[in-house]
Amino acid sequence: MGFSVFRTIGSLSAFANWVAFLTVTLLIGEQAGDFAWIYKLHWGSFLTDLSGLFQLTAVPSGSVWIAWLLLSVCFSIVWLGYVLPKQVRKKVPSSVSALPPDPVDVRQGAIESRPEIQEKLKRLNRWLS
Repeated sequence: MGFSVFRTIGSLSAFANWVAFLTVTLLIGEQAGDFAWIYKLHWGSFLTDLSGLFQLTAVPSGSVWIAWLLLSVCFSIVWLGYVLPKQVRKKVPSSVSALPPDPVDVRQGAIESRPEIQEKLKRLNRWLS
């Protein structure tokens, strides 16, 4: 029960994060008039801008938005990697996950169970040698 609660809370927090992120993005786009502001962000230097947090200086909001986007994507990928394999494992029946029998072992068992085939194989081996 504890793990299912953890998965539910994690899924809800991931969903709430994306809802908040998209809401903020739409509000910024509405204020700017279009979404061209995304192209104008300093994509190459946003980490340098974020280093201002350690010096308690002003940080551009575009750098914060980029960091939020990247962290959201990383969190979602990690969360899906954690949640999806467990859901897939639950749906696969155990008989499907078992390996099929080896055809060589099946034929070996058929040969060993029938003495007339063993006798024919012995004659074939004598003839070939």
